[in-house]
Amino acid sequence: MNDQFTKDDFSSNKTRHVKKGEHLLYAGEPHHHNCFLILEGSFSISLIAANGHEMLLYHLHKHQLIGEIAMFGLSARSATATSDEDSILLEISEHEFNTRLQDYDFLKKITALFLQRYLKTHEVVCRLAQPNISMKICRYLKTLADQSTSKENRIRLLIPSHAELAQLISCQRETVTREIKKLVKTGVLTQKSGSWFYLDRKKVDMFLSEII
Repeated sequence: MNDQFTKDDFSSNKTRHVKKGEHLLYAGEPHHHNCFLILEGSFSISLIAANGHEMLLYHLHKHQLIGEIAMFGLSARSATATSDEDSILLEISEHEFNTRLQDYDFLKKITALFLQRYLKTHEVVCRLAQPNISMKICRYLKTLADQSTSKENRIRLLIPSHAELAQLISCQRETVTREIKKLVKTGVLTQKSGSWFYLDRKKVDMFLSEII
């Protein structure tokens, strides 16, 4: 299903430039009856976990909407959006958004968007529900492996930096470094070069089943 939008989907010509590292939205702040379409750039969507660590939910890229959930009755923003790079946004008013919802094709894309966001959020919940850091990392690696087109058991993966992994599982970077070393020792991962690793799918499943 197509969950991407273009400038042609809206009549607005109001753009906004956001610098790298700038917060566009904050979780909990009142929404201003608008949402945004990413024309250029990308954003990290995150929450602050109970332990005080910033928890990365997912990234949004060109042709994707930000803040659209507020158009459906929420009084406050549900997450924080931070620009990963200098970005350009199209600002869309609540009135225009609601008008566009009367179009069947637009409504289908909104439905597809909600489905994709649900699946991403569900994966975050499954990852964070794992009982320890190693298993949380393994759950994330399994997600990466499932996105690969290769059917081989041993596949090559580019793993995010330890700092980003720490955000994904809500812990310290040093903890991720230590747990990655454990996964290498058990054979789940084999480091190839830099952030490139070989991942053993069967051993990931065994690790998540607490067999190894």
